Amino acid sequence: MGPAIFRADELLRAIESLLEDGEIESGTPAYPVAWKAAREGYAALTPRERGVFDRDIKPALSRHGVDSARAA
Repeated sequence: MGPAIFRADELLRAIESLLEDGEIESGTPAYPVAWKAAREGYAALTPRERGVFDRDIKPALSRHGVDSARAA
């Protein structure tokens, strides 16, 4: 599977929604990764952060209708 590519505006809105709804909770590894991705974009994540994103955040984004395969 190739890298996840997200439109910046779509990613920001979706992550803010996940954080507000409590789907990503403070104190979890996904929380700072979600904020970094929202502010700086997926490309700014380290390989370890991308692993957290792909494992914990990407499925939640999919439930919110964000298509990770859509090109920026």
